[in-house]
Amino acid sequence: MKFAMKSIVAAASFVAVAAAQAAIVTVPTDGVTVSNGVTVTAAGALEFSKNLSSALTLGAATVGAYGGGTVTPKTVSVTSGTKTTTYKTYVIGAGVSSLSYDNASGKVTEVVSTGGTTQGLNDDTANGNIGATGGNANIGDLDVKFNSDGSVNIYGKIAGSANDGTAVNWSGLLFTVAAANVTGVTSFTTTPGTYNTTLSKLAITTAGFDQLATVFGLDPAGLGYTSLKSAASDFGTLSSAITVKQAVPEPSTYALMGLGLVGMSLVARRRAK
Repeated sequence: MKFAMKSIVAAASFVAVAAAQAAIVTVPTDGVTVSNGVTVTAAGALEFSKNLSSALTLGAATVGAYGGGTVTPKTVSVTSGTKTTTYKTYVIGAGVSSLSYDNASGKVTEVVSTGGTTQGLNDDTANGNIGATGGNANIGDLDVKFNSDGSVNIYGKIAGSANDGTAVNWSGLLFTVAAANVTGVTSFTTTPGTYNTTLSKLAITTAGFDQLATVFGLDPAGLGYTSLKSAASDFGTLSSAITVKQAVPEPSTYALMGLGLVGMSLVARRRAK
């Protein structure tokens, strides 16, 4: 009985030690900082969906980038049967500042990006087709959080002002992604290579949509509002590429290694004598 009790205590202590060692680790993706013997770089890109691109085109919106982001126009071809159609969209690139992962399971828990897209809409009250007073906004600084059930919550910021003077400075849950729409690598590994993850069908939250409607002065009865609403369940596809490289030791590290080897050889000679 005493042996069994000792075994239980020993097992419990091992579990306690393992639990203490498991933690969420954040890795800077600056390509310089060494983490577990590797350096990491990462980048993200958001490609607007067809419906969102149509809404932007309808409102003659301007699309740019801010905070070090990039904007790349793109023409997409879609073939259905024998018919091929094309539409124009945008890909917004943004830097990734860090990623966090569970050091016990390797599962990525969070990816933080910087920058995003800046969009502008003109006043359309003169003809009323779009139903918008217009405005400008920066949308981005996405904080992507992976949930235990495989789904993803994407937090972000919307900051700008409508042409009627209404200011918006909002941050919160901007998009949600179902687990079925998450593909690629969702675990962090120190094995050198590039790991790609894709989050498709970003669904904008009600709060996020309301902020966009406010900053662009969209009339709920207008075409601009209904067109943007049609894209609510699929604002686009967010992809990320994480590159892991073996860290190159500093010259001083090599020097220290050399001194260590010399010291070991001297000790070995002394022992041999």
